[in-house]
Amino acid sequence: MKHALFLSLFVFIFSSCSNKEKTYTVALKDHKDSLSYVLGAINAKTIVNSGTEAFDKLDKTLVLKGFKQNLSGTPAQECLNTLQLLFGPTYQDFNPTYVKEGSLCMGKMSGYAFYFDIRKLGALDKINFSMVKKGFEDGLYKRDTMFLKDNTMRFMMTEFMTGLNISNGNKMMAKAKKIPGIAVLQGGVLMETIKAGSGPQPSATDDVKVHYILTSALGDTIQSSYKGDGKGNVEPIPLALNGGVIPGWTIAIPQMKVGGKYRIFIPWNLAYGEQQGKESLCFLVELIAVGKEGSFTANAKNPQAQ
Repeated sequence: MKHALFLSLFVFIFSSCSNKEKTYTVALKDHKDSLSYVLGAINAKTIVNSGTEAFDKLDKTLVLKGFKQNLSGTPAQECLNTLQLLFGPTYQDFNPTYVKEGSLCMGKMSGYAFYFDIRKLGALDKINFSMVKKGFEDGLYKRDTMFLKDNTMRFMMTEFMTGLNISNGNKMMAKAKKIPGIAVLQGGVLMETIKAGSGPQPSATDDVKVHYILTSALGDTIQSSYKGDGKGNVEPIPLALNGGVIPGWTIAIPQMKVGGKYRIFIPWNLAYGEQQGKESLCFLVELIAVGKEGSFTANAKNPQAQ
């Protein structure tokens, strides 16, 4: 499907569901405006859906004011105490004494969080912050436009994040290629040897035991086996290379030796593909042991990270 709807200049006039209500108009001239408007509305939904009773008691004018004021990357740490005063230490209460300061602070923290995330994703140039503010306002007041329908927002958000995943993944892979001694493997998988192993080398059908740290293309830690199971048990993870891991692991792990520690960079098509939004991944892998097929995994399930 070609999305010509978003590729040309346009002005939308949206009507609410009720014919008795006044027609509501929002002008969106291009895809950048449309995306920014939707992202702002999605941000507002986190407040709108935080609990009907609490939301209805907030001062919406001050929430909007705080959001617009702080859509600039200025931390609002001082607001944490104010929100605790408003909602209680467990965020289950509501103290009307602090509704004005709390509402303003909720907007400020939302504005900061939005800007921080967009900057980290490397997407500041893709956003029209005036339209973010407009989308946030309309989402906060539950105004009815086509762009605030769940399916539309979900589609645009998915398209936006997938594009960023591809871009950030390409940057990670390009940077990794410049690492001295980096090995370029099948399919463009990259492997850096941090500590060379001296033990046996697995075949593509063996079982292995590993420790790993999974990070995103932006360097955020997603999972780590070193954290254990929360009960003080930090055991290596048993994995079956034959059908039990993502393709990038099947390519990279047989190039390792037991006792070694390696960093592997996996392009999205050899990770989780489209189902994970075309996200390229990086794993720090410590190869602990190798065994014949089924020796470690006959009664174990592989964690989803691999």
